[in-house]
Amino acid sequence: MSQIKYYAPGAPGGGEHGRRRSVLSSALDLRSNELKSAKFEWIDDASARKRLEELPLTSRDRFLIDLLYNTGIRVGEALSLFISDMHFGGGGPDIGCRIVDPHFHVRLDNPVQNRARAKGLARNLFVSRPLVDRYIDYMISREETLGENDSSPHVFVNMRDLSGYAGTAMNYSGVRKLIARCAKLIDFPLTGPHMLRHTFATRLVRGIGVDEVSLDIVQAILGHRHIDSTRIYTHDNENAMRKALVQLQTRHIVLGGSE
Repeated sequence: MSQIKYYAPGAPGGGEHGRRRSVLSSALDLRSNELKSAKFEWIDDASARKRLEELPLTSRDRFLIDLLYNTGIRVGEALSLFISDMHFGGGGPDIGCRIVDPHFHVRLDNPVQNRARAKGLARNLFVSRPLVDRYIDYMISREETLGENDSSPHVFVNMRDLSGYAGTAMNYSGVRKLIARCAKLIDFPLTGPHMLRHTFATRLVRGIGVDEVSLDIVQAILGHRHIDSTRIYTHDNENAMRKALVQLQTRHIVLGGSE
């Protein structure tokens, strides 16, 4: 009748440090089932997506937005990344990785310093050259800004000296503030970092601006344990199918004669 549910730090019910609570089993929670069948929020405005892609930001913020937007990882997974996970120059025997192309590892067991939680499945994700360049820009800026004060293994750290927090791991609150700032700058209601993940997945599944990708591949990229979690990104396919079909020329049949 009940199950234990984890509420992440900063999320409704999670408080500052996150907590686990006993809740009604999802199979019996009608409200939960309704939410699962509801349409996911994504950036459905092409011009808003372009504005987000071109938005001038600091090197750290630009890399974080691009990472979420172009790989679909969860914000908890991004905040859990360690520098040692970022094999953007490819792997090699010296680091115990045989993957040649630029990639990074999503791990579930990094000893994080910011209470971030990586869930789903551990996986390896490949990256494009532009994303590699963004990372290099950020790491150069990070070294110049923090210098000897840079000792955190986390990829994303606080860059400004906010009461001694410079160089410490970035947290959920910092990401939410960044997303809120981006929403104002691009004049589009971004509800949170999850919206970038939903946008990424929707574009892949529906082939929006990219080649359409099969559900099983999208499932692997997103780290979903079950394909049903990925099928939600086929939302609004009925409307898309309807629009496609009404564009077809209707055959007019003349009764009692040839067409």
